[in-house]
Amino acid sequence: MSNWVDMLRSHYNWCLNDRLTQYAQQFIQGDYCNIRTKALACPITCFVSKNGATGEPWKNSGDKNPRRSAGMIQDAALPTLKKARPWYADIDSTVLQQNVKRLDVAYKNFFDGRGFPKFKNRSNFTSFTYVIGVKVQGNKIYLPKLGWMRFFNSRPIPDGFKIKAATIRKRQDGWYVSLRIEDRAVPDYIVKPFTEVNNIIGCDLGITKLVHLSDGYQIENPKFATNKKTKVTLKIRQRRVNRKAKGSKNRKKAATNVGKFHKKIADKRDCYQWYVANKIVSRNVDAIAIEDLNVSAMKRRCKPKVDEESGRFLKNGQSRKKGLNRSIFDASWGELVLKIDYLAAKHGKVVLKVSPKYTSQKCQNCGHVDASNRDGEKFICTQCGHFDHADINAAKNIRDRAYSIVRVDCPELKRPKQCKELSARPRGNRVEPGNPSNRDIKSVMS
Repeated sequence: MSNWVDMLRSHYNWCLNDRLTQYAQQFIQGDYCNIRTKALACPITCFVSKNGATGEPWKNSGDKNPRRSAGMIQDAALPTLKKARPWYADIDSTVLQQNVKRLDVAYKNFFDGRGFPKFKNRSNFTSFTYVIGVKVQGNKIYLPKLGWMRFFNSRPIPDGFKIKAATIRKRQDGWYVSLRIEDRAVPDYIVKPFTEVNNIIGCDLGITKLVHLSDGYQIENPKFATNKKTKVTLKIRQRRVNRKAKGSKNRKKAATNVGKFHKKIADKRDCYQWYVANKIVSRNVDAIAIEDLNVSAMKRRCKPKVDEESGRFLKNGQSRKKGLNRSIFDASWGELVLKIDYLAAKHGKVVLKVSPKYTSQKCQNCGHVDASNRDGEKFICTQCGHFDHADINAAKNIRDRAYSIVRVDCPELKRPKQCKELSARPRGNRVEPGNPSNRDIKSVMS
């Protein structure tokens, strides 16, 4: 399996380089003169072009768009690859086909607005996928071209489900298999429409506390990777790696121990996030409002500051922001939101993502927005005097924005009166503590 991963990584990088070469030759480079032959060369000489080894890139079918894509051409060239390099014949054919589709998915993500596909190395290419031929019997699993092998069956397959795909993944402490199963008799989860949404709970993500809910409940953040004990342990293990000779087996063993420790931290974080997601989704509400954070922008480096007279770089706060970035990485808000989305769909609840703009500066009582309203974890409105926990106040603002989204889509929907802790605060004239109210003034005057 280790040899398969190495060969598949090489094949993935070759296919990516082939597509980049085709684009450069066809759209950037143009016609050129071959230095060796001193003749005009056609720019379309790449593997995925019509003059490549696969021949004509047009299908002889009745489709409206008969032209084959780069992925289809590279998929059709797999028999040629096995003849040219016989060691690739030892790999299952469906695994090679899924390797090409993996690159297709990377390009699709790029055209959807994500990053451009990158060449893989040993650290970020550690898996391969089967789509047919996988069998499970008790604590044994059959993988085509690999045979039967024992494994720890942590979750038995329910009756009636069929194995659709299996992903084999290499981690620091061994090999893992993930099975994708399907049963068409099981109905799909139906998300509740906005017309049936009566109660909404707001969630404000943080670092001191992982989640603040609009009903006043707070969920702790264990800080698995940034607590004092973890930092000391990781520092010791990394020091042991640096003290070993480069290229030695002892250095590899020490590096493996560091990797196992990182995996242990990731497993703890993943388990705790499932616990938190279940705790949020299991509350008696119809919808969950979450702020739509741009985490990558929050972790971006500070802009450099240059002294106009001397031209030297000034302090821009990046050294202090480094610790904040580590805490954001450790909180892993994106993974938590994905788990909440999954469990909410399973329970038939709605997840609403609202803009986080000014949620921590806006007063939940009067709507006044001012940066001076917040002082650390305290929130005191400079206009009406309303005071509250800053993050809980932000969670209530997130909840109110979700209510406004539901109302716009469903004007006939009204907020329930019986749910006080989830409803918005009444927009009345608030009286500061210690000051007489209008009713007391009227009674005194009478």
